[in-house]
Amino acid sequence: MIYLIAMNVVYSTSDGYAEICGISLTSLFENNKDAEKICVYIIDNDVSDKNKNRFFDLAKKYSREIVFLPKPKVEETVNSEIFTGRWNIATFFRLFLSDILPSNVDRVFYIDCDTIVRKSLKNLINLDIGDCLVAGCDDCRSDLYRIDIGEKPGQLYINNGFMIADLDKWRKANITKTFAEFIQSRHGNCTYMDQAPLNGILSSKDLVYELKPIYNSQRLFFDFSYKQILKLRKPTKHLSEEEYNEAITNPVIVHFTPTFLTGTRPWQIKDKHKFRDEFLHYKSLSEWKDEPLRKDDRKFAKKLMTVICKCTPRFILIKIMGYLHATWYPKRRIKLAKEMEKTHKCAF
Repeated sequence: MIYLIAMNVVYSTSDGYAEICGISLTSLFENNKDAEKICVYIIDNDVSDKNKNRFFDLAKKYSREIVFLPKPKVEETVNSEIFTGRWNIATFFRLFLSDILPSNVDRVFYIDCDTIVRKSLKNLINLDIGDCLVAGCDDCRSDLYRIDIGEKPGQLYINNGFMIADLDKWRKANITKTFAEFIQSRHGNCTYMDQAPLNGILSSKDLVYELKPIYNSQRLFFDFSYKQILKLRKPTKHLSEEEYNEAITNPVIVHFTPTFLTGTRPWQIKDKHKFRDEFLHYKSLSEWKDEPLRKDDRKFAKKLMTVICKCTPRFILIKIMGYLHATWYPKRRIKLAKEMEKTHKCAF
């Protein structure tokens, strides 16, 4: 059965990540053949002509459309230098979707490159999200992370690896300007990058619709049991055990986020993710099928930490890492935010 509504999808990739993006796109196309039309917008973070041609060949193979968009000048837009740490400034691109996409695109799926889409997304095409501006899945954080960005304890905090953005509402609310003001207020230093303004602005006003975790099944779910996750992340509000089990056994989207326990990803040698074989299957169908698997290119310190974590008894590891992740780090970020607030105030 063909559903007659166009699916607009956004990815953002650099040239180094083009292969990973291409494999995710292949999985999307393979499992959404019942869609009449899929238009994919790729925010171009310096993708080479060689890889662009591969994307176009992939789209032609599945009778789909790909449009490359110039990357936004984030620092110029927010009038602030951006502190990226171990991430890339490209993570902020999704906050400016309503500005960089054509004005006639009113709703999009934003999908991170490090994913595979295992099933059709047709159930989300006409999903009613009410007055919300965005929909996403819970990211399992302690309340201190919410306090850091101005949320109340217990409010939804989503992971932006997969989200539905209602761009028509974004434009009417001029939300891009508000995002920019939030980033300015932190002097470009935001906890977990773009997730801070998105949750700090929208979730704090209950303008985020919660999706089931099957749409963003992260590696955390596979590295730890349900009870271990609760002890490790100390969330006030989180998915149920039934939802957790569904997310690891029958996910719609698998998000290959690394954890301190594993560190590697399916495109790297010796990775052991449960869905690695599926990732490799889609790689074999992609325009990057002949590319060799990559080496584990993490720095020595990170590799050593993974080894130590694997050798540490699980209950001790969870106690130590739980304190560092759920208490020490967000308290440090809260202190930093207060120091910044003294020199720069912003009304939302």
